[in-house]
Amino acid sequence: MQERIEANKSTSTTTAAPVSGGHTAPAGPIMNPSSMSQGQILQLQRTAGNRALQGMVIQRAGGSSGSGTPTPPAQTPEQLRRAELAAYRDAQSPGIAQAALDDTRQKVKGQLGLFLSKDSQAASIRTSLDAKATEAVKSNMDATASVSDQARTDAKKYASEFTKAGVDQSLLKYAGELTDTELPDSKKADFENVTKQGFDTVAPKTSQELDQQKTNALAAANKKVKELTSSLLSTSVTKSKRTVSNKVKSAGSNFLDATVDVGDAGKSAVTDRSTMDTNGTLSAGLNTDEIYENALANPLKTAVLSKLGVGRGEFRRSKELNAFRQELKDAAREKANTDIDAAVASSTPMAKEYKSMMAKTKAFKLAKGSVDKVMEDKAKLIIEATVPKDTTKIKLNEAGKSAAYDIVKGNSSTTEKIKKAAIAGAMQEANKLLVVNQPKAVLKARDLVKKTPPAQNPEMSGLKDNVKTKVTSDDIATQAIESVTADNLNSGFAKLGRIVDLAVPSAGDSASLSVELKIPVPSAPGLYFLFAFGGEAEREEDEVSCNTQLTFGAGFQTFGLDANFRLGVYLDASGKTTTNVMNLMSYGLYRQMRSSPIVPKSAPDFFYGQGGRSGSSKLEEAEKWAMMIEEQDMTGDNAVDIGVLVQLGMEANAGVAEFSAELAYKYLSRYNKKLVDDKSLGHTSLEDRTKRIGKGEVRHVVEGATEVTVTLGSTKVAFGLEGAMTFSSGRLRELNLGLSANVPAQFGEETSKFAEIAGKIVTASVGSLKNLVALIQAKYKSTHGGPAMDGTRAAGSVLDSGSDALFMGSHFDSIGASLSEKITGDETVNDTIRSWLPGQDSSASDIEQVGKIGLSNSLQLAIAFEKEWDAAGTAGDWEIALSASQVKSLSIDAGIVAVEVEKSKRIGKIGFNQDGLTGGLAGLEK
Repeated sequence: MQERIEANKSTSTTTAAPVSGGHTAPAGPIMNPSSMSQGQILQLQRTAGNRALQGMVIQRAGGSSGSGTPTPPAQTPEQLRRAELAAYRDAQSPGIAQAALDDTRQKVKGQLGLFLSKDSQAASIRTSLDAKATEAVKSNMDATASVSDQARTDAKKYASEFTKAGVDQSLLKYAGELTDTELPDSKKADFENVTKQGFDTVAPKTSQELDQQKTNALAAANKKVKELTSSLLSTSVTKSKRTVSNKVKSAGSNFLDATVDVGDAGKSAVTDRSTMDTNGTLSAGLNTDEIYENALANPLKTAVLSKLGVGRGEFRRSKELNAFRQELKDAAREKANTDIDAAVASSTPMAKEYKSMMAKTKAFKLAKGSVDKVMEDKAKLIIEATVPKDTTKIKLNEAGKSAAYDIVKGNSSTTEKIKKAAIAGAMQEANKLLVVNQPKAVLKARDLVKKTPPAQNPEMSGLKDNVKTKVTSDDIATQAIESVTADNLNSGFAKLGRIVDLAVPSAGDSASLSVELKIPVPSAPGLYFLFAFGGEAEREEDEVSCNTQLTFGAGFQTFGLDANFRLGVYLDASGKTTTNVMNLMSYGLYRQMRSSPIVPKSAPDFFYGQGGRSGSSKLEEAEKWAMMIEEQDMTGDNAVDIGVLVQLGMEANAGVAEFSAELAYKYLSRYNKKLVDDKSLGHTSLEDRTKRIGKGEVRHVVEGATEVTVTLGSTKVAFGLEGAMTFSSGRLRELNLGLSANVPAQFGEETSKFAEIAGKIVTASVGSLKNLVALIQAKYKSTHGGPAMDGTRAAGSVLDSGSDALFMGSHFDSIGASLSEKITGDETVNDTIRSWLPGQDSSASDIEQVGKIGLSNSLQLAIAFEKEWDAAGTAGDWEIALSASQVKSLSIDAGIVAVEVEKSKRIGKIGFNQDGLTGGLAGLEK
């Protein structure tokens, strides 16, 4: 190709006619200037130009160019055209050649760049460059100041994102080097020769316009150049690819690595990541404390505690572990027993013996809990040593932020997604740490219990001390002592005692509750089966008494008459405190079960014993409990009565009056300190003691009561009469008589002005005053060496005063009226009984609809007489007293179920007994 271009160049040179010089062709006749007209000269001027015209003019004048040089010969038009085209060719060729060379270089470089950046043959070069550029970006990130190591680590994960520019720049530079090698500046001559060849293919023709011939010549030149460009492009690219392949084989794929330049790439990414740390973008909602505890510490704790024997049965533990734990349990139980002895030291002798015996039994198991807690503390130390909380939380936090950063980099920047990713990342890190560290922590626990026997274990002494301290701080002694009473029926009575304190907080207060369930007999209209429960509590200055009864029976109802019979169990106890009373009621049930021929002998042992866990028999455990009650609760006149109740009752509505009457018989066993001591004197065993005490002192009680409600003027008054006689060993021991008048203010019914003032205003006002006095007295006593103020009793007084305030308000009348209308029913009159009354006939009475919910506040006036005799029949204490009380009651009669609640509060009393006058007003009594 080079030879061909040189030949063309030589040809072109020889054919070009010089415009001036010493070698001119002879002029033809047509070109003789002397024979040309002026028009022909002008035409020639346009064709050949001013330079040719200048020569012609000189020749025409017969002279020279002014220097004496010989006049050149005249040229033909074809020669002039050829000369002009040659001049145009020579002027255009260098520029066309340079442009063609540049274009070819650009195309070669482009194809080589594409080859290097995309072709699989250059993949190894790109891989090496990417690795080198990534290292450079990471180096930039490491060099970035004032950022955390984690920020650098997170940013480095995305270092490859910042390498493309540097890699592309290296590849493009190499493509340029290859191109320059294949197409050096010397190639311009080749393009110039080809360009001239293209120009020379157009022959000069004077018949065509010069501009047209120039255009044609330029097109021919460009065509030639294009052909050369195409040839060189293919050849250069192919050769360069071969060069690249050979370079990889000889120098390796990394021969371009040194050319990579990433600049400052990556530094801004580290800074951005660090900013996310500062503004909390990545850690919002991430609770590393919670994740540490739940996902790491707690699972580790479970594993370590299991290795320390917590939660595993003895048969599942190794011999060494059982010996280790036994050493600690012995220390715990020894300390618990010491604390129990100290706690019961001030108790009465029998209470001390019983509580100590039974509490130590309870402590035997409870103390193990303290050992387990010390093991928990030890497990925490092992865990802290294995995965320190502070440093581990930092790891979890960084892992969470790293995961959240991945979400942000993925252009999913919603707060909730970032939070979830952070939590998931921290959890994943916690799980990894758990897998790695759990065997380490378990090994530490194993070393603690297996490396050396307990006696030689250097940590055993400290662990024992910790166990003893934990036993005391856990208050094992108190728990054990309290559980002794919580495991029998006595605990239920203790809860009932708090209700009693709430219901009767002050001296002179009493409260009662009765519930009756009447089940009709379908086949016998008017007949019904009866189940009833009742309870009553009363408080005096130095005494609290409670009784309860559970009965069943049958009765009938007809035309305003209701009569029934009932049989059941009766329990009554009195003592100085509510606790005394509740304990004595429980004691009474125990003695009744122990002496009853129909109750299994194992029943009292089951309810009041401890199952033989103390090492004594169940009977001994139960009887020692009873002896403790006798010692601590049967002081002074404290006593309990328990037995059978038989009762007849009747109610009648005679229209103008309402009647009710009761007659009851009680067969009771009484237990008090003197009687128990006398009967148990000389017993040979606890079983013999129970037999000697037996049913205690048998008492027979006969009670009767009647009440008549009449209307005097516009005021309804209820008159009552009651009496009771108690016999023992054939002798009269107690006599009680009482007469009362009750003036009720019934809410929801018409009442007289007197009843409203007396029942609602006066009694409620004085009753509230009494409650205030009681609170002041209790507070005074508590601050002057007396017992602490009882919060339950104080709350009872406040609640009672609150109800008094409600009753005094006129707005409560509408509430009472609305309440009474909630349940209504028929009220019939027994006309037969009505006809027996003076001034009444036997005509039929109307059936009326009345409210079956009654709410009232009443004034009760009563006179009572009481007298006692001792077992020898000698007269004892007696009293006659006149009292005034406030009585609040709520009764609901729903047909099958009837409930009545009553609260009585003595507001004044005057009495006379063997010691003289007694009494007082509004709680200030002597």
